[in-house]
Amino acid sequence: MRGRRRGGSVVQPLHRNNLITPTRCDPMMAASSRDWNVFKQIFADHWEPFQQAHPRYQTAYYDSLVAKMLACGNPEKIGYIEYRCLHCGQGKHLVAMSCKSSLCLRCAKVSVDNWVSQVSRVLHEGVIYRHIILTVPAMFRTTFYHNAEVVLNAFMRCGAQCLDDVYSTVRGKALRGGSITVLHTHGRNGQYHPHLHLLATSGGYDDQEERWEHLEYLPYALLRRKWQWHLLTMLRRTLETGAINR
Repeated sequence: MRGRRRGGSVVQPLHRNNLITPTRCDPMMAASSRDWNVFKQIFADHWEPFQQAHPRYQTAYYDSLVAKMLACGNPEKIGYIEYRCLHCGQGKHLVAMSCKSSLCLRCAKVSVDNWVSQVSRVLHEGVIYRHIILTVPAMFRTTFYHNAEVVLNAFMRCGAQCLDDVYSTVRGKALRGGSITVLHTHGRNGQYHPHLHLLATSGGYDDQEERWEHLEYLPYALLRRKWQWHLLTMLRRTLETGAINR
């Protein structure tokens, strides 16, 4: 990294990093907020009991996310950049590195902003998009929870298939839409509630006539019935494969 000149003095950054994330080089400049510290304390106090109550979270993946989040903002644990004046060598200042954990209230915000920026570049100019949410009835959530590795993959594919079916039914011919699907496994209250957020095109492409068909309106009643059918069909087929436990 290059030094910076401030007020006639040269500040030289010296990189210090540990083994948690050896390739990270984004400084954590924001000051700690009260909510962020409370959030970290909740994990520090209750993460192990939570894992004991929910064995599916006893994996290296989740342990890594929590460990990095708890270490975020601590220069000695997460690594840091050291700034010193090259003239006098005094005034050492440490800036902690970011943890980049998806559980971190500060670092995850940066990741979300980057994701939004990337998505905005792949959207098609002139095409109208809709935000559609597809949920799972409470009676099926236990099945989803105990068989998440198999069911959730099919669940995401099911959402796109449902929208193509709706588009085709409304127009009376086969249409193929476009969508970006985001899976949420929990609701705002923190309880297990798998659902899909789809940023979907308002219409689809007609392969036969090779043109785009725009849809001004999507009937809610039709979308609801189609989603019920696709969701139940997906579950039935997944169960019949024997890949998951009934």
